[in-house]
Amino acid sequence: MKEVIKIITYKKPRIGAHLPVGKGLKHTADTAEKLEIEALQVFLRNPRGRKARQLSDEEIAYFNRKMVDNNISPVVVHIPYICNPASLKEDVYQFTYEIISEELQRCKLINADYLVLHPGAYTTSSPAAGINRVSNLLNWVLDDYSGTTMILLETMAGQGTEIGKNFNELNQILQNTDKNDKIGICFDTCHTFAAGYDCSNIEGINGILREMDRTFGREKIKLVHINDSSYESGSKRDRHAHIGEGFIGKSGFRKLLKNCFFREFPFILETDPDGQKEDIEILKNLRDK
Repeated sequence: MKEVIKIITYKKPRIGAHLPVGKGLKHTADTAEKLEIEALQVFLRNPRGRKARQLSDEEIAYFNRKMVDNNISPVVVHIPYICNPASLKEDVYQFTYEIISEELQRCKLINADYLVLHPGAYTTSSPAAGINRVSNLLNWVLDDYSGTTMILLETMAGQGTEIGKNFNELNQILQNTDKNDKIGICFDTCHTFAAGYDCSNIEGINGILREMDRTFGREKIKLVHINDSSYESGSKRDRHAHIGEGFIGKSGFRKLLKNCFFREFPFILETDPDGQKEDIEILKNLRDK
């Protein structure tokens, strides 16, 4: 009897990157094609200011066509850093609401799957008060929203009074929102590593998965920001490093990329443009070999 050999093919994660849009969506789409990325993240407005560039019908059509032609998916939009959904200041809170609402509408123009949001900082209040402010703002934003773009809360490093430094805080936000199905989690490797979740080894990764199970649930993870960390685990310092140049290291990223849970998700780089091409090549090699 002839022996039958069964070949098992494992799913490989998509490797993407955050690219600038300062020169227009056409340039961004062309750069994405040139870099041969498989997923894309952008800011649709100044990340540290209030200004939003107007998008022409021509560049939107060109961008959307390029995404389809090059099988680039998902498309992700990141909310500007100056937004603070946990703020006690009403003007900041109102501004944040307006920006998130506007960006959800702009996401529709480029068929964005996700809108990534930092939970913000409680500043002079308390973690509990800040968490409550974030939940209330999300309820406010989603009350009249009927689109398909999902908001993703990003895991944070825990600098200062940042909210989202642990899975318990993110779970509390989710539990206090009315449209929980419209909100997911973006797992940032640098941030979670800095917060004390060591993803550089198998034991640490398994511990992270157990903590997800205990809190918001693995099903809430939709996207991974893949960045090395310039500081050690638990440092509470958010400083991205190029792949293999930080404390997570190539070995840690190989384990994440081949993990039976994490390999289901797109991995998007947020490293500096200088060296980004090399980072993409490193990640593809770690994934494929």
